[in-house]
Amino acid sequence: MWLTIYYIFCYLIFFYTLTIMASYLYLVVQSYRAQRRMSVEMPDDDTIKYLLKSSPLTPAVSIIAPAYNEEVTIIDNVYSLMQIDYPNYEIIVVNDDSTDRTMELLINEFSLVEIPYDVAMRVPSKPIKRVLKSIEDRFSNLVVVDKEHGGRKSDGSNAGINVCSNKYFVCTDVDCIVEPMAIYRMMWLVVNSHVPMIGVSATMLMSNGCVVEDGSVAEANVPNMPLPLFQQLEYLRSFLIGKLGWSAINALPNISGGFGLFDTDVVVKSGGYDTQSMAEDVDMLLRMVTYMKNSGQDFRVAQVPKVCCWTEGPSSIRAIYRQRVRWARGLFEIVSNHRKLFFNPHYGTIGAFTLPYILMFEFIAPVFELSGYLFMIWLVLIGGVNWNASFVIFGMIYVFSIFIALCVMAFDYSTNAVKWKKTSLSYAKLLLAALLEPFIYHPLITYCSNAGYWKFLRNTTAVWKPIARRGVRKKTRG
Repeated sequence: MWLTIYYIFCYLIFFYTLTIMASYLYLVVQSYRAQRRMSVEMPDDDTIKYLLKSSPLTPAVSIIAPAYNEEVTIIDNVYSLMQIDYPNYEIIVVNDDSTDRTMELLINEFSLVEIPYDVAMRVPSKPIKRVLKSIEDRFSNLVVVDKEHGGRKSDGSNAGINVCSNKYFVCTDVDCIVEPMAIYRMMWLVVNSHVPMIGVSATMLMSNGCVVEDGSVAEANVPNMPLPLFQQLEYLRSFLIGKLGWSAINALPNISGGFGLFDTDVVVKSGGYDTQSMAEDVDMLLRMVTYMKNSGQDFRVAQVPKVCCWTEGPSSIRAIYRQRVRWARGLFEIVSNHRKLFFNPHYGTIGAFTLPYILMFEFIAPVFELSGYLFMIWLVLIGGVNWNASFVIFGMIYVFSIFIALCVMAFDYSTNAVKWKKTSLSYAKLLLAALLEPFIYHPLITYCSNAGYWKFLRNTTAVWKPIARRGVRKKTRG
């Protein structure tokens, strides 16, 4: 009996691994096709800027940035958002009842005064206490919302949606560094789509190691610290292969909460962000897809291949553990709350392909991997390891992971997704990360994912803690 179980498990792992590899190859091919198509359909930044800036039909955009206890960086962050180059946009900073001097600093720096504002609570959020605007013309596009404490970014985002008056909005983190051309790149996909574009996902990368000047990235560098370096490779792989590949068949599963553009009307009709969800970005997009499909409307969700936003990633094991445990719990919520979409062709390619992929190769994978580690330890203890076969299988998986990393770097180079300050050194670091990832970073993420699942199953109270920021290097003039 045990021998039968042994063979079944071995064959199961073997064919499961082959299926994952085949799915990755499929996404590589789809991502390549998407990049080839965009190279024809999407002109250079200067042309995009000229056409959108000169057109009276270019849609206005609201940028929603929730903030809680950000007194150290809030002023720099708002000035950074004001560096965005776009003809018609407003910035909505939502103060989530900060207990520090965040609100006081905003009022003093930007000459804010309370204005009468009739807020329509179109999506659920904690009550809004007041809305403020500047008395200075140079800050005329800044709106500050002061609300009761909601405890999570999603509640602040919903408050911003309730104040937003534009057709489209961008949701971001107040401490993100936004590329000046970001909204131009995203809006180009919107205005040139033949069907309604309900959302656009922006490529985000790690700001760790970058040099910042006047609120913009002056030098794009690959991180030197190990954990952010692994995450940089992970982000590039996720956006340039995963998300770009899914967007090629209109099956993008989520728009990052760090920086993404949405159709305001569709978001409102879908109920806004779930303020209790640990994966509110995935949850909201799936509810938007559900709404569009149930109402019989065609739509698209697209991915911008060029970097639009930079965010500081966790650089300690403790911080990344908290982050990935939260993500794992969120993934469990998605599988549980949206199970009717899985394997359901009524919900398009997302229901028929993307969600089954997520279930089998993202949700189940950490459990299989942990089982594989434990199974291997047991075989070593009883002397039952076929070392020749083990080395062949591991070598196959290892070489394939390096191949995927090389594809990522090739796509990054060919699309000019990022203008690295030191190109050769940057790719050398990323290749080093790819060589070491299976031995260091991947086992860590597998452990964090399983810990998140365990906490979800035990119904442990979820606590949302901010990541401790080390800050980015700032370029000094002199």
